[in-house]
Amino acid sequence: MATGFPFTPIPREFAPLIGTPDEGTRIFRAEGSHDAMRRWFEALCDQIGPCVSPGGASVYSGASRAGVYKKMKAGGLTTFCFHITGSKKTWLGRDKKLKEWALVYIPVAECKAWRAELEERLARVESQRGTPEDEEALDEADPGEDDPNPDFIHYDPKDKKRWDVKYMTGSKRIEDLTDPKNGD
Repeated sequence: MATGFPFTPIPREFAPLIGTPDEGTRIFRAEGSHDAMRRWFEALCDQIGPCVSPGGASVYSGASRAGVYKKMKAGGLTTFCFHITGSKKTWLGRDKKLKEWALVYIPVAECKAWRAELEERLARVESQRGTPEDEEALDEADPGEDDPNPDFIHYDPKDKKRWDVKYMTGSKRIEDLTDPKNGD
């Protein structure tokens, strides 16, 4: 993981809701119902402050979306993910966990700090005072990938090779049973 970067501190009050980090990263994952997601998101806003999606992080940081994914995967950005979950019975009567792709948020403060770091590095490179580390950081911020693969963020690593978890993708969504549209 990166060192010296001003990572967002995780308040003790938020720790029970935040979830657990993926190994070697600052990607925290939580899961639950729509109601649990709303409580989690409100706590995220209260405890962490403004957050954006990876696309928004790209805008704030000045890095490409591929650069944002690369930095997240390397443990260089704090990332909060929430998977909405549900369940259904299989034809054999077993429970199968349904899980949506993660809702992903990155603190704006970290995006701004990364942008400031990249601007400093670029200024050194342009003035012929850059180091190989400066060049490497700028290359990582824009690795030249047109279509980065974000699967690592959408799929929880603890679900790998689990037959009893099915990810809902595309237009398939887990219904919110408390939604007034459903008659509840």
